[in-house]
Amino acid sequence: MTQLGSIFEPEAPGPRGRDLHADVTVPAWALGLPFAYEVRVPLDLAAEGGYARRTVSSLDSDDRVRLSLPSGFPTGGVVRLRGQGEALEGGRPGDLLVHVEVDRRRAEPPPEVKLALAAMPTPAPPAEADTGAAVTYRLPVQGPSLDANTLTWMAALLALVAAAMMFA
Repeated sequence: MTQLGSIFEPEAPGPRGRDLHADVTVPAWALGLPFAYEVRVPLDLAAEGGYARRTVSSLDSDDRVRLSLPSGFPTGGVVRLRGQGEALEGGRPGDLLVHVEVDRRRAEPPPEVKLALAAMPTPAPPAEADTGAAVTYRLPVQGPSLDANTLTWMAALLALVAAAMMFA
């Protein structure tokens, strides 16, 4: 997801594209994930007078937008993605407002997501943490202690594999 700007910051002067709206449905199990969940948002969205092309973030891929939603996100909530609205030649883009419907019937993640979540490292309790230079973590499966860099790479790789499996 792109970096969100503050609503209290003044906007730069000059022409600005229109804000665009998109409706998406997210399964309840996707709320509170430690990695972003991808939703499909068309590249061309309805706007006053026809359709407008939205701006694609460098973190997103074509018609897929990455959302990180907290566990308590309400159904019908709106996420504003600054600068991802109508692309305006010679000006700055508007915002993309994603209206999220949470599908409460889909509360259990698919097996591949369960495996990815189970394999993600959990930090050791502070009392058991080593005070040395290396940080150790307790894994949900039996195995040797691993350093923080190795675990970070493993978690990133597992998140990519899980995301690829969800949308294959």
